[in-house]
Amino acid sequence: MWNRDLDVLVPMWQGADDSRVRAGAAALGALIGPGTRRVTVPVPSGGSERQDGVRHRAALVEAYRAHRGVLAAHRPQRLLTLGGDCAVEVASVAHLADQYAERLYVLWIDAHGDLNTPANSPSGAAHGMPLRLLLDAAADGALPAPGCLSSGQVALAGVRDLDPAEVEYVHQHDLTVVDCATLGAQPTRLAELPPPGAAVYVHLDLDVLDPSALPAVAVPTPGGLTAAALARSLTALRAHHQVVGVGITEYVPQLEHDQRVLGDVLDALGLVGERQSVRRP
Repeated sequence: MWNRDLDVLVPMWQGADDSRVRAGAAALGALIGPGTRRVTVPVPSGGSERQDGVRHRAALVEAYRAHRGVLAAHRPQRLLTLGGDCAVEVASVAHLADQYAERLYVLWIDAHGDLNTPANSPSGAAHGMPLRLLLDAAADGALPAPGCLSSGQVALAGVRDLDPAEVEYVHQHDLTVVDCATLGAQPTRLAELPPPGAAVYVHLDLDVLDPSALPAVAVPTPGGLTAAALARSLTALRAHHQVVGVGITEYVPQLEHDQRVLGDVLDALGLVGERQSVRRP
C-alpha cells in the first residue's frame, strides 16, 4: 500500500458542470484502503451563475477555499485527492508545491490538457483550466490560485484532445507530451519523465483510459490507454520515484462498467488491498 498522511474526498462537480461526478469521490473512497486520516471537503451542493467566462465560478471558489482550509489544518506531506472534477487538483497541487517547491514534478495523465483560460475556453468549464492555473500566474483563471509550477515541472501523458489555444500553449512553453501509443509500447516511459530526486504528483483523470476499457467517466475520449498499459506505467513509476501525491478525478460510478478495470489501476497505485471484481450498474 502507498502510505500517505491524508485522503481528501472532494465531491465537486461544478468544474465539469456535470453533477454525476459528485458521486465519484465517495465511490472511489469505498474502493480504496484509507490512509492515516480521511476528510471530506465541504463543497456547495448547487451551482452558481456563470461569471467572467466561468460556469459556477462562485461555487468553485467556495469549494477551493474550503479545500485549502482542510489542507492548511492537516498539513499533509503525502496526499491522496479523490474527486469530483479535475478542478479539485488546483488546491492539492498548490499545497504540495508549497511543501516541495522545485522538487515537485506533476504527471498530468489525462485525455485533455486542461490548459484553457476563461478567455479561450470553448465551454467555460473550469475542469478544462486547472493545469493552466498551476502554470500561469498571469492567467485570468477560474480560481484564486497563483501559478506555482514551471513548465519543467510538468509532463502531459495520454493527452489526445487539445483545443487550439492549448496546442499553442504547449508549443510556446515546450511542455513535455507523451502520447498513448508511446505509453502502451514503453511501460517505463512514464518513469523516465521525472528527474532524479523528484517528489512526484500523479494527476489521473480516468478518461485517459479508452472508453472500451472504462466508459464510466465524464468525458469519454476514444484512442485511450488500456487498463493494462496504464497499470504497467504506474507500477514502473512507483518503483523508481517517490510519489508524494495522487489525484483521481472524473469518475462516474452510475454508468455501467467493469470495476475490475478500475481495480487494476488503483492496485498499480498501491491504493487497494483486496481486489474488487463487481460489475457496477
